[in-house]
Amino acid sequence: MVQRPANPQPVVLQNFRNFGFIGVGLYEAVRPGNKGAESLAPSLYQMPAMPQADAWQKYLWSESANAALASMFKLFLTGLSDANKASIDSMEMANYNRFKTSCTTDVLDRSQTFGRDIATAIYNWSLTDNFNLSSVGYVPPPVTPASWVPTPPAYAPPVGPFLKDSRPFLAYSLTDLAPPMPFPFSEDTSSRFYKAVKEVYDIGKNAKADQQATATWWADAGGPGVGIPIPHHVLSIITWVLENQKAKLWEAAEVYAKTGIAFKDGGINTFRSKFHYNLIRPVTYIRRNIDTAWMSYLITPPYPEYTSGLVGIHAPYVQVLIKQFGDIPVTDNAYDWRGLPARNYKSLSAMLDEAAVSRIYGGLHYRFTQEISIKFGKELGNEIAAIQLVSPKHEHP
Repeated sequence: MVQRPANPQPVVLQNFRNFGFIGVGLYEAVRPGNKGAESLAPSLYQMPAMPQADAWQKYLWSESANAALASMFKLFLTGLSDANKASIDSMEMANYNRFKTSCTTDVLDRSQTFGRDIATAIYNWSLTDNFNLSSVGYVPPPVTPASWVPTPPAYAPPVGPFLKDSRPFLAYSLTDLAPPMPFPFSEDTSSRFYKAVKEVYDIGKNAKADQQATATWWADAGGPGVGIPIPHHVLSIITWVLENQKAKLWEAAEVYAKTGIAFKDGGINTFRSKFHYNLIRPVTYIRRNIDTAWMSYLITPPYPEYTSGLVGIHAPYVQVLIKQFGDIPVTDNAYDWRGLPARNYKSLSAMLDEAAVSRIYGGLHYRFTQEISIKFGKELGNEIAAIQLVSPKHEHP
């Protein structure tokens, strides 16, 4: 994991976006080898036609994937050192040499060239997506008691008000917006809103060790060599599922592509909703109305509360996995490199529920936000899962 020691760590939303493109590129690099498989280009918004393999020539699709991934890692992943890039090159060459024991050089080189051509085409397409996390030029709406305002301790300016204008992978995500809150904002102590906030406050004041551990597990925080750069936690879960289900190359590539679409569009739809509703964070409400000294266990990120950023990405990719494999048990061993025990879940849905509640334990979100965010994200996941890439007449080889 070349990004683990990076300092500073990769920007979360940008890294999700980048791995979204990498997933789509991986699929396109191996697609011609799967009989009946269609390019994603007709299904994705403004995706150009991809380079075509020569139907009369032989390819080794594992090498196409190898070359495409190595190229895309170097093109998309920010903050890589020369040593990181050399490590990627070394892994690519090791795979090439392993394939050479059972494949001719001309086939390998043709496959390598195709993979690299796909990587270049995907990267060039990515340059026009208008991805923007800056708040320069953003004019916030008039402040009301319900409004998000910068939060302690840093009181940082907002991140991502223009993310909604980024080109999504799905036309569906051009306008997707979460439903309104289930009840209105209120400072009345008998109101449902106040009670929702009070739950977050009470959990924070009386947090149990296991609740804090859960909040930390899903936060992936801690800095270089301590945390785990997002989305590597998510990718480790997806990879575990693929390995557990004994997925072959083409199915794995399709799943990485569809979950990658969830990474990018989940962020776009979530941030459109965040800045549309512009809802106050628990830490602000609590310090204003309940306890002036209260702080969230996790540092509150600099953008509005509703809907949930974490769930907005986890819910759609989990739904993609459920549609592909069923609501199967799952093991999350993302932190085995630190010697932490794996977490086992009876189902993908149970894992998603824990990820959602972790943000309540961390003091970042209200319970109603997490519940609605799950439903909102799953609707996107269903849209992604419905993309038909292989003709029903053909099965994955």
